[in-house]
Amino acid sequence: MNIIVSGMDGVGKTFLCDKLVKKYGLKSVIHSTAKTSNTLEYHLNLLDFHDNTFFDRFHTGELIFPFIYGREPKITRDEFDIITRRIIDNNDMYIIMYSSDPEIIKKRLEERGEDTAWEIDEQTSRYKEVSKYVLDKFGWYKNIYVCDIAQEGAYDELDRWIDAHYGKVTVNVAYRNLCRKLYEDGHVMETRNIRGGTKELCNYMFTIDDLDSEYVTLKTGKTNLTYLAGELLWYWSSRNDTEFIGKFGSMWKKLSDDGVTNNSAYGYLLQEKHGFNQIEKIIELLTVDPYSRRAVLNINVPNKNVIETKDEPCTVCLDYQIRNGKLHCTCVMRSNDVNFGLRNDLGYFISLQKYIAKRLGVPVGTYTHFAMSIHFYDRDTKFIKDVAYGTMESEDEVLDIEKLIDNKDTLIDWIDNHFTSKEDFKSLLKSYNIVYEKSSVN
Repeated sequence: MNIIVSGMDGVGKTFLCDKLVKKYGLKSVIHSTAKTSNTLEYHLNLLDFHDNTFFDRFHTGELIFPFIYGREPKITRDEFDIITRRIIDNNDMYIIMYSSDPEIIKKRLEERGEDTAWEIDEQTSRYKEVSKYVLDKFGWYKNIYVCDIAQEGAYDELDRWIDAHYGKVTVNVAYRNLCRKLYEDGHVMETRNIRGGTKELCNYMFTIDDLDSEYVTLKTGKTNLTYLAGELLWYWSSRNDTEFIGKFGSMWKKLSDDGVTNNSAYGYLLQEKHGFNQIEKIIELLTVDPYSRRAVLNINVPNKNVIETKDEPCTVCLDYQIRNGKLHCTCVMRSNDVNFGLRNDLGYFISLQKYIAKRLGVPVGTYTHFAMSIHFYDRDTKFIKDVAYGTMESEDEVLDIEKLIDNKDTLIDWIDNHFTSKEDFKSLLKSYNIVYEKSSVN
């Protein structure tokens, strides 16, 4: 995670930089000035190829200082938005510092013997304007903060905010880190599987503590939202029939032992197979005893056909704990395919965690994923490499999983009785605004 700070002269950027570099062990400090290129490409390259870096002044300055000093800005307002969007995609922190009372800044500069006090009124006006623009357009992003140092306790509040937000891991960040680790450090193993060689990590764990998105949205990740929506509806229908899921993925028919049902139908396993609804039971349990250590959803159970079956559930269990007032989830996997399995599993597991938290009336905490074998096949080598070293740019198309679940009965009925094609299904999702386009600049 990078920390990007823009602000007026004299607001304390250098002091903040020194403190944060020491506190968080940031790798480097990059200072943009009028002499750096400051183009769109310049800013995007810095964001894409640096991590754990403090950026002292950044793209905000190109909406401020060119107008003060009478030079042409090196980025347009649209390009400013593109850069801000990349900051958001990277899950970086973006801080703007200014003083609504210019006299505070003038006094500081005079004490330092600097002769730029003449421009402070103009800086104040323009930083106010840009701050308002940023908050109006991107204020939904949790890692944007505007600090008015003229307010009492402003620096203390900024410190608290940074402590609460620094280092948070999103689904995208965790997925790219995993692909990089797997590509660089995974060991090669030959298997009897017809899909060829496998590169794996054993006993790998990651934790996601920013669950705004339930699934991988990286452009290099290429998550198939139509398939993901179909799989989620299959799970939430509590069914295990191949006919339903086979409309979205032919592989399920190949995996079926009897040609009719699938063993890895998580919704069926959790809500039907054992004669009671496991999800409802742990909601009841955590309502009665919020600190229970028994809230486990069991998926992989003893199977006498474990040798012969083509479809042994990859997930062992999902464990839920309420700690510090939040619902945390730990997923244990016996085996996890990074390309296909993990991306779609995360969509279900995290949305299920959110559903249970909502039913319990508590906030969502962290999601921890532990896999005894996490791997990719030879055929996916290029894909894994592209994700590992690609940008954090995210897709503009969004799947609203909560809205999908809210409309599940209508959608399941359509799939059962009116299904024509995956393309028509996607059009239906768009008509409900369950799948929608997010503009390239929000």
